[in-house]
Order: sequence, then structure tokens, then C-alpha cells
Amino acid sequence: MKDWPEPLRRQVRALVQQMGLDRHCPRMPGEAWIGVTSIEPFRRAKEHPLMPRSSGRLETLGAQPIARAFVWVDRAGPELWADPRVSSYRDLFDAFARGWLGLAGRPTTGFNIDHVFPKTAGALDGLTHVRLMAIGAAANQAAGRTLERAMADRARAAQERREAIRKQGGTPREPKPIRHAVYMTLGKATGFVGWEHLPDSADATANLPLVRALFAHLAACGIHADVPAVEQTLTARTLTRHH
Repeated sequence: MKDWPEPLRRQVRALVQQMGLDRHCPRMPGEAWIGVTSIEPFRRAKEHPLMPRSSGRLETLGAQPIARAFVWVDRAGPELWADPRVSSYRDLFDAFARGWLGLAGRPTTGFNIDHVFPKTAGALDGLTHVRLMAIGAAANQAAGRTLERAMADRARAAQERREAIRKQGGTPREPKPIRHAVYMTLGKATGFVGWEHLPDSADATANLPLVRALFAHLAACGIHADVPAVEQTLTARTLTRHH
């Protein structure tokens, strides 16, 4: 990350701060949002000063309707949010880079513009908006062909279960209104390329070598978990649910 453009490093630092992992910054509990099922959480945050993100504001991205994309600006910096079903998200980031990051346009060489919460899983899970960032190309592609493919399969199966429940006259459980960043999110954002295989579907212990490599990568980036052993165990368990 050291040779990344400063605006892109700031985007990563914002995510780290929002997860409460920046020891030089006041904690921002509950602010590491990466996906929502509506823009209501942003609106409610403005109405309640003690809620996460209450200091921020929603701005339009040029002439884009909010349902398609918007920019959220708060103390951690600006964020681009877009409907995961929109195909022209790279153009949206180009406008965001020019208007809010001080760049001449979206970065291309060495970077992919992508959804911080995977777009396919997000759309299947009913998310209306997902946060976008410039991601190191190798890391983005490694996560995409393994972890994120598994997440999409899981989301597709969950959607099928919801539809089956509706057909039977039942009421399925609604998706979580807000998705928060986790350590896998930080790995993708910071360039972790160790996603060489799918997470183990049953045995969390089998995921530990991968998880330890992830945490070592984050530590090399200056990002340290409060209680590494516990966080690694929890992350290994979480990965079993992504198969």
C-alpha cells in the first residue's frame, strides 16, 4: 500500500478507523458499513446524534439518482455507494474520484474498482447499495474467484429458501439492514492475495492457516487486532459459513 496514491490509502484508513482498529484515532463503533438494504439507516443516523454516522451527510453524485448511487461524507472521509445491480459502476467511481478524492479519474493500472461487499451476493441478499473502493487488482481477483464466489452461492441458496417459504404462505426472515466490514473485508481492501481456495465448509480449524496469513498481512500493513488469537478463531468460524 505504500506506493498507492494517497487518496486510496485514505479510503483504507477510513475503513480501519470505522472498525475501531486505528490506535491513533478515536474509535467509531458500528460505523464500518459496507452494504445496506435501503438508505434509511443513513437518514436515521442524521436524525439521532448518538447513532453511528450521525456526523455525516449524503451528497448526490452529479445527476445520478440516489437510488443508483450517492456519496456519503463524514469524519472518516467520502464514500461512494451504488446499487450492486448497476453495470457502469466504474464510471460512477470515475466521477467520484474526480469530485471527492482529488484524482484525475479512477485508477486503472494495478487496481480494480469493485464492491466492498460482493455485488452478486449483495444483490441476491436484497442490498440496495454497496460501498465501492479501488482495490488492488490481484487481491480483488483472488477474492472474487474463491471467497466471493462462495458467498454468492450461499446467497443464492438463501434466496431460494426465502422463495420456498413464501410459496408455502410463510414469512421469511428479512435480510440484515446493514452489513459491516470484517477482517476479510480489510484483507481485500489492503491487497491480501492469499485466497487460494474456498473456505472449509465444516472445520474452522482447517481455515486457520489462511486466517493467520490474513492477519499477518494486516499486521504488515500496520493493522492490529485487539486480541489476535480470539479474532482469528472467530474469523475461521465465520469462513465456514461462506462455503
